[in-house]
Amino acid sequence: MARVLEQLSENAYFNSTFHWLMFGGRNFEQATCLLSDQNINYDTSITLVFDEYQPRNTTRYEVYEVTGTVKRRGGRVNFELLGIVPSLMDLPKRVALHRDLDGIELRTALTTVNQHQPRPFIEKLNSVKRPKSYSATTHCYQIAKLLQMKLKFKLTMVLTNDWRFDLIGQNSSQGVVGQIQTNEVDFGITPFAMTPERLTFCDFTIEIAHGTFYTVFRHPKSLNNNNIFLLPFETLLWIMIGIVFCAVALVQAISIVCNRQTASVRSCIDSLVDQSLLGTLGVLCQQGLHHRIIWMSSNKILILVAMVFSMILLQFYSTFIVGYQLITPPKTINTLQKLLDSNIKMSVENLSYQYDFFRRTKNPTALQLYETKILPNKYGFVNISFGIQLVKRGGYAFHCETSYGNTLIIETLTEREICELQQVEIYPQRAVHLPMIKGSPLRELFKVNLQLLKESGLLAYHHSRNYIPRPKCNKQSNNHAEQIYLTDVRFAFLLLGAGMAASVAMLSSELAFERLQHWWRRYQTPTTPLIPDGFVWLN
Repeated sequence: MARVLEQLSENAYFNSTFHWLMFGGRNFEQATCLLSDQNINYDTSITLVFDEYQPRNTTRYEVYEVTGTVKRRGGRVNFELLGIVPSLMDLPKRVALHRDLDGIELRTALTTVNQHQPRPFIEKLNSVKRPKSYSATTHCYQIAKLLQMKLKFKLTMVLTNDWRFDLIGQNSSQGVVGQIQTNEVDFGITPFAMTPERLTFCDFTIEIAHGTFYTVFRHPKSLNNNNIFLLPFETLLWIMIGIVFCAVALVQAISIVCNRQTASVRSCIDSLVDQSLLGTLGVLCQQGLHHRIIWMSSNKILILVAMVFSMILLQFYSTFIVGYQLITPPKTINTLQKLLDSNIKMSVENLSYQYDFFRRTKNPTALQLYETKILPNKYGFVNISFGIQLVKRGGYAFHCETSYGNTLIIETLTEREICELQQVEIYPQRAVHLPMIKGSPLRELFKVNLQLLKESGLLAYHHSRNYIPRPKCNKQSNNHAEQIYLTDVRFAFLLLGAGMAASVAMLSSELAFERLQHWWRRYQTPTTPLIPDGFVWLN
């Protein structure tokens, strides 16, 4: 029988999958000593029956429940009497009693996420301040402390510098993944999301938190990269406006050419520029006109209609410009594809599970985003504090777990900048679980007690402390005109600069032409000056 029990222990058959009924005859000490050496854990279900000798050839049976904790962690096997029955047909039922772990020592693994810790790491785990770095480990540690008090076990923590998801399926004990898949520890304090490749090396309990992985950026006010002044109308409408006023200028030019008397003082070219081109621009800009332009009835009708047309367009245009300063523009970059198509640069929090996602993802948009915006960027992977600074600067999107990134957002960004924030998802939001070694005898015990903690509200309490929600936009305190930046109106300055440069160039060419013309006249005229008619020399 010893060899049989040894074989069962090596294959871990004393688990929750099987229910065992064993007979020990009348050898109580021998049977209990033999079972005490077996791999009997918390999830073992063994009923042990002994014969009790009675006179008059009557037999009664003592029924014991055999229980344990975790054998490899020094757990002891206990024998609890369930009752004495006269027949094997009347075996007492096992009663699910509340049992603790009897003070055994469990080992757990957690990661420091390769972050420099100037103080002992335990101080970070017990900190009551708002988290500014990866906080899921802190949340899970507080939950493990509640389980420790409830189930009465000791806890030894193994610090690792990373998750090391790249070691899944390899015989390595590095990182939290390696510690769990080689059964060096009993469970992990750093939580995991449930993914297909992780189901192969660990078991999961229940959802203890919900990660919030978003790409955060300040939505640009204008999606027109060239000219804010073209925003009120679409391109086709601007083309139609240009065609209409070109037609007005052409009709004015034809009228000037057909009526040469209007250009008696100045040259015909000057009249065309003054009356047709500048006059048409004056109509467009709602400016006054010279009376000599509109002395004809046909011109009066044309200019009147053009002014009404311009006035109607100006109402729509000016309304948009005023609204642009008072109303927050709509946030149209709300998908990953639109973010990819925009000119916004992108950075990612420098954590290993971010690299793991881009290495395993099949999403073509996410892969294209990684290849075009993240890899070529010198700020492709940065720490979270620098990433939030890039978001504040504008023109940058930063991907991180916002549960602790929101703390830096609240402290770094102003209320107006918070109202400009927009979030998009690169990968779906996932629940995180407490990971345990594969086939752990404590899995159901942890699941039940974690569910009790969840129902009592303790999980929600610690979740609210370590997972900071997204800051809300306070529109009442943000009720002010939107600022206009130099980059928004740079086209006006470029237009002014181009006009001034053209004017200086024209002035220079006119001066040069006048000097050349004056020189040519002096060269052609004789040395003796001609005396005009009606003039005589006094001397």
